[in-house]
Amino acid sequence: MVKISIFSLASALVSYTGVVAADHWITVVNNCPVTANPWVADTSCTYSAARCGQTNAYTGPTSYSVAPGGSAIFKLPNNFVGRVFDRASSSACGTDGWDCSLLEFNFDNGAAATSQSYDLSNIQGYTRGMQAVPWPSNAGCNTKTCFASNCALDQAYPPGNEGDNAANTSCGAANLGITLYLCTPFDK
Repeated sequence: MVKISIFSLASALVSYTGVVAADHWITVVNNCPVTANPWVADTSCTYSAARCGQTNAYTGPTSYSVAPGGSAIFKLPNNFVGRVFDRASSSACGTDGWDCSLLEFNFDNGAAATSQSYDLSNIQGYTRGMQAVPWPSNAGCNTKTCFASNCALDQAYPPGNEGDNAANTSCGAANLGITLYLCTPFDK
């Protein structure tokens, strides 16, 4: 079970009630015993190269410094493709998350070809336990939890292998938000 502080719960609630049409909020909650450095990266012209030039740009902060027990919010536009990762967990992460545990997402809002989707990925390397909790709770949007490199295939892509897409969750046309918990309460 994930421990949620009053501050984190209040942040998530404010995030949920403040969602504006076509915006997606990712609230990163640091349950780690050390400061986290969550980053957001646009992958539309790299890992999602077929989408290059077809997505909206994110113009907000690309990173935060989050103390243990704290949180940060990335307010991302509709039709944005990217990832969030904790750069503090490994110096090898760079600005695109290479070699790190990732939350990957596609915020298409139910476009004809693709729906909104997200997953946890350790394909390039496991560096940090994560839990992704979607809100609002739409049909098809599942919580994904991976606090070890060998978590179940329906929870995260394993190191070095894309698996069978069981880790991916597609959610249809709602304005999806995600609360991303870094580490577990017992990591403290």
